[in-house]
Amino acid sequence: HWTKVPAVPIQPTPKPTMFEPKFNCPPGLPCLVTNGGIKYKKQEYYSVSIVWGMMPVRPDPSVWMVRDDSNEGEIESLGSVLETNYIDPSKPHIQEWLLKLVTLARRDAALKVYPQLTWIEELQRFAVNNGIGFPIPQDLFFGVVNLLRNGSKAYGRLVLGEIASKKPGIDGELLFTSVRVLSEILPSEDDVGNKALGAWTNFTNSMNELLHEENLPPVNAQSDVFMDSYRMAVIVDSTVTSYFFANGLIFLVILLFMGNIMLTLMVMGSLVLILLCFAGLIFAVFQIEFGPIESLGVSIFVGLSANYLLHIAHAYHASNITERKAKIQRAVFVTGSPIFWSAASTIGGSLFLFACRT
Repeated sequence: HWTKVPAVPIQPTPKPTMFEPKFNCPPGLPCLVTNGGIKYKKQEYYSVSIVWGMMPVRPDPSVWMVRDDSNEGEIESLGSVLETNYIDPSKPHIQEWLLKLVTLARRDAALKVYPQLTWIEELQRFAVNNGIGFPIPQDLFFGVVNLLRNGSKAYGRLVLGEIASKKPGIDGELLFTSVRVLSEILPSEDDVGNKALGAWTNFTNSMNELLHEENLPPVNAQSDVFMDSYRMAVIVDSTVTSYFFANGLIFLVILLFMGNIMLTLMVMGSLVLILLCFAGLIFAVFQIEFGPIESLGVSIFVGLSANYLLHIAHAYHASNITERKAKIQRAVFVTGSPIFWSAASTIGGSLFLFACRT
């Protein structure tokens, strides 16, 4: 699972590893270890499937699925998918495009594609070496694929799931085809999911422009490492939506509770200022990236702040004192001690979180 540093004579290409733990290298050599005086560099990879022929049912072009309606007992949207996005890999021009997609992906330096052959590249090499030629004639395609599968278990595993049909194996109506490649993870990369998703999204967008010119369906990139990015984006979006909804609800409750529009606006303004201070502490001071944990913390923090502000505002509004300064002092005096001990109990009940690992 190692590759030689360029200073060492070239050795055979190693078999890639999938997210193996990194070795503890000496300081100053974060990705190098020594074995018998020879330096090696560790490489890690993630798997990406370039899916062609199945359009997404969601607006996000990187998420696709087929809906199963149990009430009707049939798969929805398959008919329209087959009509508008049907891909038959046995057609010669589709074979050429599959090979072209892989070739262009390898040329894209941002993707860092591993040189291991894909099923379409292995099929091309087999067909050329045996005098069949490439692209393979349509009436011979599946026969050649099955011949190669039967003769090589490795190829059988390689092509497994890459050609999808309604029946087991590659028989029946075809649904979509895909090509799976491996992309390298650099030792310095921390946020692999977002960087990988961005690079592959740019690639598929450029490919879809070319496919659109040929009146062919678009392709989509799928990988398990993208899921964290999807989840984070959904959580952050939902948190922002919940924040605005909660603030609107708080505004209505405070206005109904106190019946004073100016006081309500002051409370809401204080909530916004508290949020800005909290955001500045997270992003500017601690330089923490906004993610699911931070979004949950913001929701809780804003909720707690609204409670304290409402008590102070209500005490001020309910006071019979006419002089403004004395009215403020009275509100702080009445609510100050309960709010302080309420905050102290909340902080005390959260102290155990400091022992949690991030």
